[in-house]
Amino acid sequence: MGDKVIKWLDQLWQSFLSIVKIILQSKWNTKLPSGFDNQEELLILANGPSLNKTIEESAHFLQNKSLLAVNFFATSPLYEKIQPHFYLIADPLFWIVPEKRESLFTALAERTTWKLSLFMPVRAYRNKAWQPILAKNPNISIYKYNTTPIEGFQGLCNIIFKKGLGVPRPHNVLIPSIAMGLRLSFKKIYLAGADHSWLPEISVTDDNVVLMHQKHFYDQKTSKPDTLLQENLSHPRLYTVMYHLHVTFKSYFVLKAYAEKLHKEIINVTPGSYIDAFKRMKL
Repeated sequence: MGDKVIKWLDQLWQSFLSIVKIILQSKWNTKLPSGFDNQEELLILANGPSLNKTIEESAHFLQNKSLLAVNFFATSPLYEKIQPHFYLIADPLFWIVPEKRESLFTALAERTTWKLSLFMPVRAYRNKAWQPILAKNPNISIYKYNTTPIEGFQGLCNIIFKKGLGVPRPHNVLIPSIAMGLRLSFKKIYLAGADHSWLPEISVTDDNVVLMHQKHFYDQKTSKPDTLLQENLSHPRLYTVMYHLHVTFKSYFVLKAYAEKLHKEIINVTPGSYIDAFKRMKL
């Protein structure tokens, strides 16, 4: 009984903090795109190394589905070939670090020749440097969304997610991508390239520097272990890295519960994925 009371009090406190964060950080009435062809099935293309194989061997699976790409997808040759309908960016380094900003937003502006709905966090608008780059391309329509981290009672979280006032802690771009898919009309959301196989790729040097080998479908043959960079541009300790992984994988169970409440389904089609929250399907 004691543990249940402690858990309930913790959820109550987290719920209170979530409401405070919404008041301080969130924008109300964020608009959503409409009029896209397939409003039943969404395929989220995460950037894990397995995505190349999925697209090569199961290209038919991409047909007749709405597609959502993330982060550096626009810099790969697949971008113009796949022509995703949606694009979502979450990592604050994309509008904080000049090199990342120029690389991604220039690629989006120069290579997008079809209608694209781009989801950008509300907080990204504090930085003005990326906005003129995208303004040059009339094919790109930008939609703001809230990345306010929400925790607490599942019922309250569901209401907040549905109104778009926040998301489960967005330590990975896949979390707000799924949350956005659930806000839209889609009944089924498929995940490809969602390997999340970072655990064996973490190491610590003799100088106590934490390295992670983050492989993506576009650089898995050239990538190397590197230090991680936080929003304040410092390098995290191992306990911080492990905590972020803990929060990420926990957030998927929150999204699963939210999807079930909406009578929607999240299906992971990524071979060898470390995500243990969602139903699996082999292509």
